[in-house]
Amino acid sequence: MTDATVNVTTCPRCDTENVRILTTSPVPGRWTMYICDTCIYSWRSTEPRSATDPQSYPAEFKIDPAEIPSLPAIPTVPPRRR
Repeated sequence: MTDATVNVTTCPRCDTENVRILTTSPVPGRWTMYICDTCIYSWRSTEPRSATDPQSYPAEFKIDPAEIPSLPAIPTVPPRRR
């Protein structure tokens, strides 16, 4: 399998153009891993279109960037045991 993604500029989850390359395959050209600096979604170029393409990403999992600051941290951090 080879890296078919040439130009990724839009995050599939939040539709912002705040995407950068996180890392690449140790074997050149196999895959590229991207991350969105807005919503912290990451994906590999070899994943299906439903995970990599903004138009194919499931609408029920989309995130509005304006709502990110008010979203709860899931899972919540439990109290420290003593």
